[in-house]
Amino acid sequence: MAAVEPLLKPFETAAPPANYKKLDASLEAFMKVHVPVEKEQGLRTRERVLGELKRIFQDWVRQVCRAKGLSDDLANEAGGRLYTSGSYRLGVHEPGADIDSVCVAPNHCTRTEFFDTLKAALLDHPDVTNLRSVETAVVPIMTFDFCEVNIDLLFAHLPLNAIPAHLDVDEDAVLQGVDEATEKSLNGPRVTNLIYKLVEHNYGSFLVALRVARVWAKKRGIYSNKMGYLGGVNFNILVALVCQLFPAATPSYLLTKFFHIFADWNWPSPAILCRPVDHGYGFEVWGQHADQLRGRMAYANLRNNLMPIVTPAYPAMNSSANVNAWSFAVLRDEFKRGSRICEEIVENSDEDPLKLWAPLLERTDFFDKYDAYLAVNVLGGDEDSFNSFKGFLGSRLRKLVERLGYLPLRAIHLFPEEFERTTTEGLADYGGCWFLGIKEDVTRMEGETLILTHTWTDFWTEDVCKYRDLDDDLDVRLEHLTWEQLPDFVFGEDQDEVAVAKEVALERRELRHAREAEEEELLAVEEENPALKALKEAEENADAGTLKRAREEEAAEDEVKKPLAPTEARTLHDDADLPRLAAVLPPWHPLATTSRVPRSKKVQLEL
Repeated sequence: MAAVEPLLKPFETAAPPANYKKLDASLEAFMKVHVPVEKEQGLRTRERVLGELKRIFQDWVRQVCRAKGLSDDLANEAGGRLYTSGSYRLGVHEPGADIDSVCVAPNHCTRTEFFDTLKAALLDHPDVTNLRSVETAVVPIMTFDFCEVNIDLLFAHLPLNAIPAHLDVDEDAVLQGVDEATEKSLNGPRVTNLIYKLVEHNYGSFLVALRVARVWAKKRGIYSNKMGYLGGVNFNILVALVCQLFPAATPSYLLTKFFHIFADWNWPSPAILCRPVDHGYGFEVWGQHADQLRGRMAYANLRNNLMPIVTPAYPAMNSSANVNAWSFAVLRDEFKRGSRICEEIVENSDEDPLKLWAPLLERTDFFDKYDAYLAVNVLGGDEDSFNSFKGFLGSRLRKLVERLGYLPLRAIHLFPEEFERTTTEGLADYGGCWFLGIKEDVTRMEGETLILTHTWTDFWTEDVCKYRDLDDDLDVRLEHLTWEQLPDFVFGEDQDEVAVAKEVALERRELRHAREAEEEELLAVEEENPALKALKEAEENADAGTLKRAREEEAAEDEVKKPLAPTEARTLHDDADLPRLAAVLPPWHPLATTSRVPRSKKVQLEL
């Protein structure tokens, strides 16, 4: 891999202000209690598991080679490598976190055989449990527990007769002649290794800030790439970018800058570490067009580029393409909340560390934030088929959010954590549940209630039914709940914990409702039509002349002007007024003003 240079120059090279030394010490004290690290025994278990997995894989490569007529010497020379990536590779994983890994095999071994004979060998291993595979995914994957360590295993197939022990997957030439699935599988270790090289100058501060950022995202319910939020690689890139801008930053300074910068980041301008380069191996490279780097993407391309976080290794790609308009709104609010808390932390650096940093990692208020919730219950009669279907459904829930976006809703918030119970107990032997919080947009409502039947039917027929092994034992049920109807298991595991959590939630709801009422009243006063206000005053004064002038002003205010047809697609960077902007917005965007789903007085939720 050729030497890479950061795209953005350092913004500040001087050491942080003196008060951050005290904040560094308080952050370290706080992390010892609230940001767990893997203990020595856990690290040794992971190393042992990876060593055993490597042995199993290389034995399988030799067996496949012999089965195809190769001599023992050639079969032994075929080799095979196992690479790790992500949080484990960087050393920021929490206890219980999975290990992202990829098997690199020679051309004698195929992906079909990987999901056939190697999968069978793993199923027969006494220490392997909960093995599931998704062979039809864009990046085919096997996931399983090995000695209670979760493994996500990918497969890369190189056009080589043997995989040398010194193979450097960081070299771009390794991608010459490979298929797309192999390219995407190798993308994990290649991106991880390049991030390390780009932040090596301040790796200690990078690790501390990244560990806190990951725990923050999980506590706040925004850590899940497949659900439309951000995952491990996204946070690796974001923290690395801040590390580039502030190369001399200490851990607490880097962490506070992380929140301040991305609270005000001008999305969809990309978060990017180095300039994308196309080496001509036939893969699409994000940012090869200048418009993408400037964040001036047309609306036709904006849907998957609302919050572009670009991987540094060739071929550059948008690692956050799953972010939609609704999850973007949640992410933006959470970054702004984190920025406000960091400002308070800096102002009160003398406080007790455990109290000073605690608000940043406070658990999400999702289950007291909304008045209406949707529960998506997944049901099954057989454990293996249920687990497989549940994994498939989880990867499709962001599609449901996008479909709900056609309805007159001003907030759709998908909570990424899955519960192992359902709101429809007793319908199946196995069940799980996800929750969505929703808020109606009364300005776009036609009637008093929403009909979800059309949206749910489309989701079932166009998304759920794509599951290859769907049968009568597998089902998905949608249920509407008010806050008072939420099951106890969303608040805690025992009665005391549930009681305390509900009491806190109720207090926050009352404060939130009071604050929202004040804001709505203030907004109504600010937005009062001046002509109507003058009309009321005129009626009170019974001044005929004033009354006539006020009515003329009212008529002029309400005159409907012919909208201007946009000559070309616009982006959110354009300084256009909302009516023009809405005219070119896709229907899934929050600013879209119409809904394609009919509504009536009757609520229909089930198929």
